[in-house]
Amino acid sequence: MATLVLALSFAACVVVSATYSGRAAAQEARSPVTVPEQQAEQAIARWMESADTVEGRQYSVIYIQPLRKDAPPPPGLRYWPAPGHSAVSYGAELAGRHEGITSRYGEMDARLELEGLASLSEPLIYVRPAKPMKEGLYVSAWGNPEGTVFGEPLNIQPATGFYVLITATCLVPALALTVIACRTGSVKRDRRQSVLHAMGASRRHRLLVDLGETAPPILAGAALAVLAMYVWQGTNWNLPRVNYVMTVDYLQPHLLPFFGSAGLAALVVLTAAVTVKPRTAGVIGARPGIGQGRALVRTARWLCPVAFAVAFFGPSLFSAQDNEMLFLLPYAAGSLTALLMLPAALSALTTQLGRLTGWWGRRGGHPVALLAGRWVAASPAAVTRVVTSIVLLIGLSAQLYTWNNRTTESDAEALATQRMLDSSAVVVDGVDRNSLQQLQSFITALPGEQKVLAVYNNDSPGAQKRTRVLGGDAALRQAGLPVPSKDGQVLTASAQKVHSNRGRALLQAADTMADGTVAIERGAVATTKNLRMLQAIAPEGHKVDPPTVKHLANQTLMPGWHVTVPGDEWTATLALYREHNWWLPMFAMATLAILAFATCLANMAEFLRFSKSLAPTIVMAGNRRLFAWTTLLVFLGAFLCATLIGVCAAVVLTLPMQGPPIRAEGLPVTLIGWSVTIVITLALVMTAWAVRVALKEAGRWRPVAD
Repeated sequence: MATLVLALSFAACVVVSATYSGRAAAQEARSPVTVPEQQAEQAIARWMESADTVEGRQYSVIYIQPLRKDAPPPPGLRYWPAPGHSAVSYGAELAGRHEGITSRYGEMDARLELEGLASLSEPLIYVRPAKPMKEGLYVSAWGNPEGTVFGEPLNIQPATGFYVLITATCLVPALALTVIACRTGSVKRDRRQSVLHAMGASRRHRLLVDLGETAPPILAGAALAVLAMYVWQGTNWNLPRVNYVMTVDYLQPHLLPFFGSAGLAALVVLTAAVTVKPRTAGVIGARPGIGQGRALVRTARWLCPVAFAVAFFGPSLFSAQDNEMLFLLPYAAGSLTALLMLPAALSALTTQLGRLTGWWGRRGGHPVALLAGRWVAASPAAVTRVVTSIVLLIGLSAQLYTWNNRTTESDAEALATQRMLDSSAVVVDGVDRNSLQQLQSFITALPGEQKVLAVYNNDSPGAQKRTRVLGGDAALRQAGLPVPSKDGQVLTASAQKVHSNRGRALLQAADTMADGTVAIERGAVATTKNLRMLQAIAPEGHKVDPPTVKHLANQTLMPGWHVTVPGDEWTATLALYREHNWWLPMFAMATLAILAFATCLANMAEFLRFSKSLAPTIVMAGNRRLFAWTTLLVFLGAFLCATLIGVCAAVVLTLPMQGPPIRAEGLPVTLIGWSVTIVITLALVMTAWAVRVALKEAGRWRPVAD
């Protein structure tokens, strides 16, 4: 198992390197080489970048038009789309299929191939306008190492972050599992080593014996790793939550180091097996447990719960709702102290629970509880390691995930605006390059019940700079804004003084001035100068369908338009950030499984040492089921207690971050649920294994010279 996990951890690092190399190569190949307008005769195409959103996720839309019949299309396209048609990537089609994204920009001619994509899951669309493009860059070739970055590479995390994440959540736990596996003792191996020592075997002979003993399981783990890697490199895995497809084509040039990870892991584990093996010479005694009389444990018994209370109640006592620093002072101090004191406190708790279980077993005549409780009270370290590792992992992963999902004040305001509007309005910007006729065509094409407001930036010399909102009488009333009594009259209003929730939200979306006041006028769209956006508004109780508005915008407006829900400029980034943040719990689950298995392995070694002394009692009593029930109580009980305490710690550490100033999105219920599922599954497997081994050892005991 140690070899398998270590090999997959090394392989994950190779996958990260291969993915980033392939993504960089794809971005370089598709980036346009531009020339100035004076050299337009050298150009083969015109190119303009835009963007759109689907379910809050932003993606790139590239408008392209060939200028020559022999112009090669961008990488990923085998041929140019027909005028008014588009080419859509698999990621965009999958994400926006229910929105009709394949027909939003005209009929889809082709699907983008991997050569022009940063990954198979990248949402990207190439559009060839129906009419000749009047704007955009002139392109002379494709493949610019220092050219425009667009699409998925705009928002990717640096590779360093993934290396740190893999090291912390996979490599370090895998190395810990390796050391624990190599340090786990075996009675038969100890006897063989003692015989070799008594026979006068040299260090070289003992080394050869060690290699012969450990090589078969290590090679078996390496073989399993190679099999897993073979399956890995043969399939494009769609990772849930993060909306990412592992692109195995990028891995093909790196297959040698990829499969070589199994050999490197086998070498590391083999080296550890002969260097950190337990000593067999001398008297092997039981390692003393952490007694409750030690000063640290006595202090931790009261300091740990006090620290949790400080982390939970401290921010509210300091009135830190508006100051992140005041929030972090008590919260960070309490959390850090609580987590540092947790192992010692759990040791004291384990000892007390063991004594209480043993007392209850003796008092009530329950031999299982008596045996299990006495062993736990005498050797609390083994159980404490299992409980502590699980509690720390569940609590820390929930805390880190919640912290990474915090929102800023601007995010919170944007979310509040969207809740107030309840999908009853959309914003259309990038419209100032259109003619009045084109704008009128777009407004006329909208469903009859939707009204339009025009928002202008007032930059007239000598005038007070104030956002202007212009609309007809019906449009202003539908928006919940005050209506001037006649054309030409100007009313000033601010979002705070508007009684309608919808009007307040629309003014907040329109106003970018510091004084928060807008000028409201009655009239139709008369000019495109300083025109910043249009707002399409549905009647009260109705909703605007953004895909429909986008489809109409593509038919009537020039390339470069954007149709968004008010506040999308903040929430789209927030949604992307939360999507990327799911990498953390994915790796945290791997850490939880690895470390829980490793500590269980160490716990089983301690229990088998205890079971050797327990075997005579069980066998002579003639009830081997006592052995099974004792094992069940020790292992399953430890896991269940660890899960319960871990969930409580996760809730206590994440609840204070739900309100201001952190404004987390909510308790990490999904993360905690998956953690509990993994722990309980591992508990059942390990308990069944421990019961089987314990019964097997008990059945082998014979009263010889006892």
